[in-house]
Amino acid sequence: MSNIVRIALAIFLIAAAICIAILGEAAMPVWLIGLGAKAGESPAEGAEIAAKFTIGGAAALAGMLLALGRRGRGMAILVAALVAFSGIADASAEFALDTTAVGLVRPVIQVIVGLAAAFILLRTTPDPERLRHPLMAGFGVVLSLVAGAAIAGNVQVGISPESITRGRGEDGRFIVHDLTAGMWEDWKGIPLEETGVLEHLPQLRALSQDQPTLVALYRPNCGACHDLFDGYFGESLSARVIAVEIPPAEGVELAESDLPEDVYCDGCVRLKLPEGPVWLAESPVLVGLVDGKVACVSVDDFQRCVDGMVEAADLQFARELEEAKARDTESSR
Repeated sequence: MSNIVRIALAIFLIAAAICIAILGEAAMPVWLIGLGAKAGESPAEGAEIAAKFTIGGAAALAGMLLALGRRGRGMAILVAALVAFSGIADASAEFALDTTAVGLVRPVIQVIVGLAAAFILLRTTPDPERLRHPLMAGFGVVLSLVAGAAIAGNVQVGISPESITRGRGEDGRFIVHDLTAGMWEDWKGIPLEETGVLEHLPQLRALSQDQPTLVALYRPNCGACHDLFDGYFGESLSARVIAVEIPPAEGVELAESDLPEDVYCDGCVRLKLPEGPVWLAESPVLVGLVDGKVACVSVDDFQRCVDGMVEAADLQFARELEEAKARDTESSR
């Protein structure tokens, strides 16, 4: 049984190397992209270096597993542990990207293959009378290392510079922006200019100055987001409503759902955060702005925030109407 598992691991490594060579960053574990992106002059160049080393390393390990024969049980256990570790690290990185279930398929496969192989290998031992000759096994290991190095040096990998750099900084790490409700709470009473939000949504400066404004951050595949818009923004309000779409992080695809492609909002101003970075935010978050300052924040008690902004807008309009009447009276004298 251990012999079958060893061969299966070698096939798994070869398949992984082929997928990375063909698909590029789409088939690579996210944590490897992040590490590799720091190795080159640009994130894309570094990610390509990481891809080549990964392909060459996988090919070399696969060759060693096959060359060692039944002597490769220890090597197979080590490879199984590396595969499981890669899966766990990949899953952690995907969770940080707020990925969907589809994005977790690759790390789940790695963890299952690694743990299952390690479990079987630890419970079985090869027949000592059928071990490959040490000289032949050693020669095969050397050839595997040479072949792996040659593959790493010559393989062409389909890395897209645009997709690598869009969501990462100069150091290759994923760019993460915190727009959670807790962050908005910390900004209460502070002008938007001092929060950093205008770096991502510069349109908010002008839109939030002249009247009370409700800003709703949402994801299109979020049922609670559709409920918020259907329940509160199906009809025009006296307060301005701005719908801000939160795009998925780089390399993450939204899960399919039966929901409409986008939320319905009568008379909304529609904006979208820049694509690429990781946007940390609940779905949805409702923020009220008065005079360009954060006045209320809510992730569940939306009625309170909506009522507060509508009341503030009504008071402002009533005040402006009184001022207009006063000016008319003054001018008619």
